[in-house]
Amino acid sequence: MLLSPSLQNYVSDLGLAVPELLNIEFVMALQEKHVARYSFNSLAVVLGEDISLDVEAISEKIVTRGMGGYCFEHNKLTYELLKALGYDVQLKLARVLNNNLEREAGRTHRVTLLTIEGVSYLVDTGFGGNGPIAPLRLDINTDQSAGLDRYRLMAKGKGEYDLQVIKGADYFTLYRFDGATYTDADCELGHFYSHKNPHAVFLKNLMVTLKKNDQTLALVNSELITRDRLGERKQQIESPEVLGNILLSEFGLALEPAVVEHLFIRFLEPMLSVNSVGVKS
Repeated sequence: MLLSPSLQNYVSDLGLAVPELLNIEFVMALQEKHVARYSFNSLAVVLGEDISLDVEAISEKIVTRGMGGYCFEHNKLTYELLKALGYDVQLKLARVLNNNLEREAGRTHRVTLLTIEGVSYLVDTGFGGNGPIAPLRLDINTDQSAGLDRYRLMAKGKGEYDLQVIKGADYFTLYRFDGATYTDADCELGHFYSHKNPHAVFLKNLMVTLKKNDQTLALVNSELITRDRLGERKQQIESPEVLGNILLSEFGLALEPAVVEHLFIRFLEPMLSVNSVGVKS
């Protein structure tokens, strides 16, 4: 099958081959490799860059330049590849709840619903540290393991579903999606809010995440959080030099020193000041 250069570059960069026959194993490999290689991050948002949802621009940014992105970019790239290969995929939008079930949340998260051999799966390559590394069957109230995490999907009525992950001993609701029909025009609205509204979480926080089968790395403002089968460890990032080294060594993000210093002053220094006051008291 002949893919566009941007989509072929995506497949090749992940070390995958275009399948001769459509199969769920290819999708599983695609999702696992994607979230382990391409960081989920808010860098372009906090730096005020223009973020195009054109698939060629997304491929150039995420795959060619290795700069990662957020859900409207990651999941658009995955969706377009699966669609081009002939998979039965549907674009869905979700409300991010993060366990605040009464929150009036807009549809600011994009996911893919895939159906193959009569079975439907949720595919999500753009939800950062809490996102699944594998497709999840749309089986209601059934535990499903994906790497270090356990998930379940719950039916909420009116065609809505909640994605939940185990945190501690309890289920934590990540987001809610429905079966309505959405288009790229709907994504543009959520995308505009997510990277332009001053109240959007991506504008207020520096976030960078990579998720592997046996390890999750998450940089959240002044902390680097490492989670694996031994537990969770946190490292305070106390200088621009350390921040720059972590971004490069752990996430493959090579930023100019001036940019790193700007990020440090804007997002890390205030957090470190708060922590320092707390220690003194």
